[in-house]
Amino acid sequence: MPTPIQNLPVRPLQKRQPEQLKAHILLDVQIADKAGAPIQGLAPFDFTLLDNGVPQKLLGIQHAGISFASPHPPAELIILLDAVNCTFESMQLERQNVVNYLRRNGGRLNQPTTIVLLTDTELKIQPRPSMDGNALANAIEKSRNPVHTFHYAAGYAGELDREEWSLRNLSKLAIYETARPGRKLVLWISHGWPPLDQSDNYLSDFYLKGIFRNVVQLNNELLAARITLDAIDPRGPVSGVNHFYYLDYVKPLVSYTQARSPDLMLEVFATHTGGRVLDISTDILSEIDMCLSDLNSWYTLLYNAPPAIRQNQFHGITVRVNRPDAHTRTVSGYYSQPK
Repeated sequence: MPTPIQNLPVRPLQKRQPEQLKAHILLDVQIADKAGAPIQGLAPFDFTLLDNGVPQKLLGIQHAGISFASPHPPAELIILLDAVNCTFESMQLERQNVVNYLRRNGGRLNQPTTIVLLTDTELKIQPRPSMDGNALANAIEKSRNPVHTFHYAAGYAGELDREEWSLRNLSKLAIYETARPGRKLVLWISHGWPPLDQSDNYLSDFYLKGIFRNVVQLNNELLAARITLDAIDPRGPVSGVNHFYYLDYVKPLVSYTQARSPDLMLEVFATHTGGRVLDISTDILSEIDMCLSDLNSWYTLLYNAPPAIRQNQFHGITVRVNRPDAHTRTVSGYYSQPK
């Protein structure tokens, strides 16, 4: 029986010291063929890891997956139900779909699972993962339907509050998960928070530095926690909404002068962790299954981070595999000496 969901204290994102990554960096890498099937049996000599274009020596490699026999499951599933950035109707839909998922197969889950609830007033997190889907579903059904205090009609001020609150709690979740071992697959079910500024040409250096600081901090925190973030929008396709807008901002920032408000979108952070963005279907169950397929097989690589040349230096990561049809998906990079 899982421990009752508890509250975590709120820590403003901008008041936390930037995450300084350890010398050893762990990368969780999805490797599949053109048909999407995982590629098995790769050896260390099959990999080339580039840090800012420079080949790195691999200190270790492990092939993992939930189907592998092991006394300690190598990954945890975290399902985050976002009541802040969803309409009441979408919130009801996502809750019911998650409950249906948890009760499948008699409530027997294949991996340890944690339920997280984000409301307008708190982040509620189940402190210990469980493989009892029925108990987790009961906990969701017993939780109250939250009432919005960040009103959608509040315009820019309301959107700013929602963005700041969402980012603060994404940071809080990453910090919390850093102390827990293994890989974490986070399914953030939400409409996401919209980009706030349309007049980016008039943003001050102070504002741009704030965006850049949050990008640096969150990307490093997610990597340190070994979080792969998947963004699932329960609405599916929406008329008049450009679902691919975030793709204009997935190129990693190397300087604050490049920063813009869309760099803080949920979909952008998901892409930077090597996660999925699923927003063109209302079939939440199928999208959950698609995300879970990443836990069937993946590779974890270990290497030493090269020395930093300057503060907030971005290190782009590229993983190549000695297979002609291989497609890899992992984190886009990290920042050394964050300030």
